[in-house]
Amino acid sequence: MNLYAWGANSYGQLGLGHKSDEELLPKEVQLKACDLRAENIVSIAGGAGHTLVLDSKGVVYCCGWNSKGQLGLSDDTFKLTQIEILKEFKIVQISCGWDFSAAVSECGKQFVWGNNQYTQLGLSKSITCTGIPSRLQVSQKLATGFQQVSCGLRHSAIITKDGGLLVAGTGAKGQLGLGDNFDDNNYLSISRVPELNDVISVASGQHHTLVLRGNGTVLSWGDNKFGQLGVDPNVANSFVPLEVYNSDALESVYAGWTHSACLLKNGDILTWGRNNYGQLGANRDITYRPEKVPTLGNVKQLSLGSEHNLAVTNQNKLFAWGWNEHGSCGTGDKIDVKTPAPLFPNKRVKLAFACTGSSFAIVE
Repeated sequence: MNLYAWGANSYGQLGLGHKSDEELLPKEVQLKACDLRAENIVSIAGGAGHTLVLDSKGVVYCCGWNSKGQLGLSDDTFKLTQIEILKEFKIVQISCGWDFSAAVSECGKQFVWGNNQYTQLGLSKSITCTGIPSRLQVSQKLATGFQQVSCGLRHSAIITKDGGLLVAGTGAKGQLGLGDNFDDNNYLSISRVPELNDVISVASGQHHTLVLRGNGTVLSWGDNKFGQLGVDPNVANSFVPLEVYNSDALESVYAGWTHSACLLKNGDILTWGRNNYGQLGANRDITYRPEKVPTLGNVKQLSLGSEHNLAVTNQNKLFAWGWNEHGSCGTGDKIDVKTPAPLFPNKRVKLAFACTGSSFAIVE
């Protein structure tokens, strides 16, 4: 198997060993110089200009921009490099914000690094940034362990061991879900969303947050300028969780910058929110209403970038759609892709990952 990358590469975030404005077609990432093997990759996440890669052994690799310490290294690197500080822990999940990073270990510990200017790492306000992955320590009342983290532009949301949700970062547009009287200046660096439990999936967008509860309920809060919460945009934003959808057929939730999605257990995808680049996968009269992507089914894996999407079907076929200004859809040009388009048509794709403006795929 081989790892391919395409899209924005202005900080070397594709791991190709060089910087370039963009790569319009998929290019193979050479892994000979490190211990990472394409067939062992389980997850890839990316921010504004940095990338994290997780393998099945629990090892995290990184490349790209390191302006705020978001790589967890002492310097930038254009080739995938292991984050040494994390190697004592088996990491099982990773996420990237704009210029910060987070990882959850098998034993339920969370590590954070990069920019903390908005307390998006959940660390003390006195720490503006850190290049050292630091363990997130919270009181027993808030959490006894962590399951999953999702980082947005300047905020993050974390599912606790008991199915609650902790939030950190700026909440100016309601993205923390902490209530109407919320003020960034007079609250703790990390808080628990009140009366929210049984959370099984979380996704952070640019300024909004989505969760799926075990009973099939989707809740959303934050900015709703483009209907990304799943309600009419005449509701500009919500500082408290809104129930927007319910179905026991739902498996997980996803968020781009300004659009949202759910993957159903039967392989269908629901999308809603902004659609000016085709990020919903079809023309829509009412874009805020969750609706199926009509031309795509049997999806086993879905990934949302800032404004583009990748989906792998049960037949190991890869489809891309949405914003394509930096070639993030991999079609060889910069024309936005309004409906899902096949990539690698003659090959089997195992997994694919849409990062902020870049994309990756593991191809047989």
